[in-house]
Order: sequence, then C-alpha cells, then structure tokens
Amino acid sequence: MIKMLTAHSREVGDTQAAVAEILGQLDLSARRLKNAVGIFTFHPDFLDSGVVEALAHEMPFDTVGGTTAAAATGGITGDRIFTVSVLTSDDVVFRSGMSRAISGEASSTIHELYSRVAPPEMEKPSLLLTFAPVIESVSGDDFVTAFDAVSGGVPLFGTLAFTHRFPDISQVATCVNGASSTNSLALVALFGEVNPRFFVTEIPEDRVIHGIALITQSEKNQIRRINGFVPANYLEKVGMVKKDHIASAFINYPFTLTLKDGSKVVRAAYKITDEGNILSFSNVPQGVRVSFSEINADFVVDSTKETISRVVSESSAENALIFSCAGRRWALGERVDAEMKEISRDIGHLLSYQFAYSSGEICPVRNSKGELVNNFHSFTLIVCAF
Repeated sequence: MIKMLTAHSREVGDTQAAVAEILGQLDLSARRLKNAVGIFTFHPDFLDSGVVEALAHEMPFDTVGGTTAAAATGGITGDRIFTVSVLTSDDVVFRSGMSRAISGEASSTIHELYSRVAPPEMEKPSLLLTFAPVIESVSGDDFVTAFDAVSGGVPLFGTLAFTHRFPDISQVATCVNGASSTNSLALVALFGEVNPRFFVTEIPEDRVIHGIALITQSEKNQIRRINGFVPANYLEKVGMVKKDHIASAFINYPFTLTLKDGSKVVRAAYKITDEGNILSFSNVPQGVRVSFSEINADFVVDSTKETISRVVSESSAENALIFSCAGRRWALGERVDAEMKEISRDIGHLLSYQFAYSSGEICPVRNSKGELVNNFHSFTLIVCAF
C-alpha cells in the first residue's frame, strides 16, 4: 500500500519560507512510512531561486521531478507554483537516479541508468516513473523503446518536462535530489505490490474529420506522404485547412494513429516544413492508419471529466499522478485553468493527486490482445492511479 502526501507553495523569492511551508503541509515526522520518494513539479523560477535544491536537501529520501507551465494539487491550481507529492509505504521500495547526458541516442544511457536503479540482483520493478528532457534529436518514442528493451516491458509512466516558454526549450529541466539538468532523464523504480491502473483520454469518432487515411511514407517524426500525397497537399485536398493557413492552423488538429499491434495513440504536429511535410512531437511509423480530429476548449474539459469519471468508477485507487499535454492547455484559450479546476472539483475530495502539464506523455495502453504496452502520446491526459 502506498500513501501519497501532497503539498504546494507559491513562494518563489523566499527560499526558507517556501521550504517551511511545504514541510509543514507534509508533516513527514507524523505521516511518513518506512520508505518514501518525493515527486516535484515546478515553474522554472523555483529552480533559479534555489527552492528546488533547498527542499531536496531537507528531504530524508530521494526526490525527482521536472519543470512545468502549470500544476495543481489538493484543490490548488496555478502557473507559478511548486507542487510536491511524497509516495510513502511500508512494503513498496523506491529507488531513483538520473541518467548521464543524452544526446544523439538514448538506448545506452537508459540501459546504464536502469541497471543502476534496478540492478539484476533485485526483483523486477512493478512500475517505472520518469521525468524526461526535451531533446530535438531524441523523441519520446526513443525513450519508451529503450526502457522496453532493458526492462522487458515494465509499465512506464511519466512526462517530457515542459515550461511556459515552449517551444523555447532552454528552461526545460529535470532534477534528482536537487541537481538539475536540461538533457538528463530522472527515473524512479517501484518494487513491490503496486497494482497501478492507467487511463488515457481518447478522441471519439465524432471528432474525426475526413475519415481514416494511411501514412504511406514517413521517417521517424516526419510524415512525408498521406495516401500518397504530400501532407500539406492532403490537408488542403480534404478541406481541413486552406493553403495559406496550413502552418498556423495545423496545431489545432491532433491525429490518432492505429499502430500495428492494435493500440491507439494520439499525436500532435508542431511544424509544417517548406516541403509540406508534417513534423510531429513523436515518431510516426510508416504504414499505419491515421485520422485527424478537431479540438476545442469544450472537448478538452469534457474529455477530462470523462477520464476522471473512469478513474473514480473503475479503480479503488486512493492516489493519482496526472499529466496533460501542453496542446490541450493551449486549446483552452481564455479558459486556461478549466482543466485543472475540473480535476480538482472531480477528485480533489476523493484522491490525493498531483497534476502537471507536459511536453509529451508516457503511459501504457492496451493493444488488441488486451496486453499493456508502453507508448508515447501527445495531446492526451494520462493518469496513473494506485
């Protein structure tokens, strides 16, 4: 059994006050069990002011985390906020670590990190939690593939860190025990009986526009042909966007891929190249089916309500870690806090939870055989309930 203790602070400028506020809310001396790990999400200002490092040094256990643009816990929401959850248990063991710097490829670095956090002489972890960096040459899919290879498919849940200045990634950072990095991955391995339940928002068929197409040519995160057409020409041909507005309008159209194992993942684009190709936040395999959808603020709020309702009705969980794609926040427009407030209203009195926005979401889904498979997502809300 895992208990989840939560706390927050908006105090950026006074390090001692912020640390005292968070420690006072956690009340570790009375509430902490035998084993523990701290999960941090924070606006980059808390890193710059030294609050992250100071709090980590006061914690009598490991801490991991990353930057975000907005977060929520315990009914409190905000953009310039530091949220903390402490996972603590008498029977579940937590081990954590930070990788070496990741550059051109992730495989060898993640293999070394996993071997250090979950050495062969220990039992296999029941769950992995990660905060990953944003690196232009390494996709979220690369992280997932590397972890699957070294762990044998242990459920992996987490996020690519995020900031309010995205797509400027200079302030996107991860941290372990107060030490931060812009190009290293933070990992927590949980050993013991955890029994997590995973939930991912879906895009219903009535949101799909212009039916299902086929990715006929792609390379990693670049779509080069859809049904044989240059992507920009395809989008214009089916009437999704006008030629002069493709570059600015396409961010409003996430797309769902049906992978060859039957699992479905949502992807988002961040750029149309001069050649008319689509650049995604993640890899897009050639030969898979694709459907485009139109998203607005009402959909974001409604899909959040539906997913949270499933968490409550389909699990007996007492705790939840939640990440939502930055694209969903942008789609909210003037209702920018609506998703966070919906979560606080729907489960704030039922579960201990920690919520943050993400550059990309990592969460298992079930394939056509009903098996859990790790996947990287975009434009989704993901939940790990335990």
